[in-house]
Amino acid sequence: MPLDETPQLVLITFEDSVNDVHNKVFEMLFNSSSRTNPNGCEIRATFFISHEWTDYSLVQNLYADGHEIASHTIS
Repeated sequence: MPLDETPQLVLITFEDSVNDVHNKVFEMLFNSSSRTNPNGCEIRATFFISHEWTDYSLVQNLYADGHEIASHTIS
């Protein structure tokens, strides 16, 4: 595949809790109309969620917005 036709990927991931403090940053990053993929699709991330300090209603909102949710183990 020629270099100019090779897709370029940037993976965005976040780790640990999702709460009001972090959610403000997520809203700033993902609710901006100026941040889109070259094909016009909005950017999305994968969230690796830990149980402690997480607000699961915010996690549900992230999932509903199209983000991928993954889980840390609880020990």
